[in-house]
Amino acid sequence: MGSEVGLERHIAGDFSMALHQYLGQNQVLAGAPSAPEANEHFADLFNLSRLLNQTNRLDTILKTIARHSLSLLQVVYCRILTLEEDGRLVTRLIEIDERLPEMQRRRLERLPAALREYRQVLHSQGPVVYQAYDFVHTPMVRQNLGLNDLNSLCLVPMRVADETVGLIVLGDHWRKEEVLFNEERIRLAVMIADQAAAAIHRTMLNARLHESQVTAIRALVSMLEQRDLYTGDHSRRMTELAGKLARHMGCPPEEVEAVRWAAILHDLGKVGIPDETLRKPGELSAEEWKVMKTHPQKGAEIILMLSGLEHVAMLVLAHHERFDGTGYPYGLAGSRIPLGARILAVVDAYTAMTDGRVYRPAVSHHEALAELRRCAGTHFDPQVVEAFLALFN
Repeated sequence: MGSEVGLERHIAGDFSMALHQYLGQNQVLAGAPSAPEANEHFADLFNLSRLLNQTNRLDTILKTIARHSLSLLQVVYCRILTLEEDGRLVTRLIEIDERLPEMQRRRLERLPAALREYRQVLHSQGPVVYQAYDFVHTPMVRQNLGLNDLNSLCLVPMRVADETVGLIVLGDHWRKEEVLFNEERIRLAVMIADQAAAAIHRTMLNARLHESQVTAIRALVSMLEQRDLYTGDHSRRMTELAGKLARHMGCPPEEVEAVRWAAILHDLGKVGIPDETLRKPGELSAEEWKVMKTHPQKGAEIILMLSGLEHVAMLVLAHHERFDGTGYPYGLAGSRIPLGARILAVVDAYTAMTDGRVYRPAVSHHEALAELRRCAGTHFDPQVVEAFLALFN
C-alpha cells in the first residue's frame, strides 16, 4: 500500500513539474496559446491524470490515453505500443478518427510493429517527427510508417525514470501547414506520453505482482491436493458448476469470474489443518470440528495477500454461512451473505454429496437434489437452489 501511495505522489509530482515547464516555456514561444487556451490544456491534462489514476485496467488506460490524444492534440491517428520483457514491441491499441476513409483506416490498422524506425525512437532523447513531403525514406519505409495515408507523424517514447515502457505514434492528416507538429503540440504529446508511461508501468507492475501471487496460491492449492486428493477433483467440479450457476442467475462477467476463483480457492485454508484431522476416516470430534471450521477464515487471509482478489476472499470467507444464520464463521443470514457465497454453498454441498467423503459414501444425483430442496430456506438460499435445479431441467 505504501509503495502505491508513493508511486501516486511521484506521478503527481512529475505531472505538476511538467505543467509548470509547459506553461513557462509557452510564455516565450512565438505563437504560444493565449491564457484561456493554456488553462484549457491544463484542465484537459489534469483530467487525463485523474482518469489514469482511477483504474488499474490496462484496456481502460489505453483507451483513455488514445482518446485524449486525438481530442487534445487534434490528431487523427494514435497507436500505443508497449515494450515487452522479451524485447518485442507489441501494438496494444489503435485509435483512428472515423472521418478518415475506410480504406485508409484499414491500412493504418495493419501497419507492422517491428520497425527499425520505432526502435530508433525508443533509444532517442525525445520525440521524432516524420513528414509526408520528406522523401528521404524508401517507399517501403513510408508505407510501413503510414506516411502514404498521413501527412505527418510524431513518435514519442514512453519512459519511467530510466525504463522504457513503449511508444506512442501520433498521426496528422488534415493540416496543410508546412510544419504539422509544432513545438506546442510536441510538448503536449510528451506530457501525455509521460502520463501514459507512468500509468502503463504501474499497471504492468501490478499485473506481474498479481501473476506471481497467483502462481504462489496455485502452488499452495497443489500442495493441498497432494495432501487430500478429494479436494482437487471437488474444486474442479465445483468451479465449473459454480460458474454456470452464476451465469444462469444473471451475474455480470466480473462476478462470475470471482465466483469461479472462489470455487478454486474455497478450501485453501485447509493447508493449515493437521493431516490427522483432514484425513480422518470417521466423524470429527468437537475439538477437531472447531479446528476444521477455521478454514474459511484462514483461506480468506491467504487470498487477501493477493492484490485485486479482495472480493474473492469475501466469498471464500462466507461460503459456509447458512441462509438461516446458523453457519460459520460469523452467523450471517439471508441477503447479508454475498450472492457469490450463497452460490458456492449450494454447489459445494452438491459436489460434496455426489463425490462422497472418506467418512460418507456418495449419493446419487437425484438424492443430492432432493437434499438441496429439503434444506432450501435453512441451509441454502431458496432462489439459488431453484436456479441450480433449473440447470438440470
